[in-house]
Amino acid sequence: MGDEIAPQRSRELSGRYLVVGVLLLGTAATALLFVYWDRQTRPFRPLREAIGREFRHSRPNVEGGRPKGRGPWILRVAMTVDFPPAEDSARANQIFQRVLELARGYHDLKDIDRVEVNLIQFVPQELAKTRTLVWTKADPDPAANPD
Repeated sequence: MGDEIAPQRSRELSGRYLVVGVLLLGTAATALLFVYWDRQTRPFRPLREAIGREFRHSRPNVEGGRPKGRGPWILRVAMTVDFPPAEDSARANQIFQRVLELARGYHDLKDIDRVEVNLIQFVPQELAKTRTLVWTKADPDPAANPD
């Protein structure tokens, strides 16, 4: 007589609650991504816009910070160009110098240890052609360390 089993409650979830839950999860994830992206890009947005005005169709991307929270402060600029940057050094250096001037105008480079400018040419049906130009606080002459 003590062997009676209590009936189990049904663990079914109403479709309405499931849809509302998924929508809330999607909204929360979108809000979190927006806040994260805004915090990462806000300090560099004016510089990105200035580079975009100076070099039309360059699609600049500007990031800054410390890799994994340690190491030197880096300002990294990636932009597209319409020429092979590894082959046309004079033009690449001219763009690099102008980007450095713009960076000095929008940021205090005393706080930044390294500035990297990545020039990228996208060629259809081929690998992208790239060149990285670097300025460091230890060696402020950018002509001395072009790559």
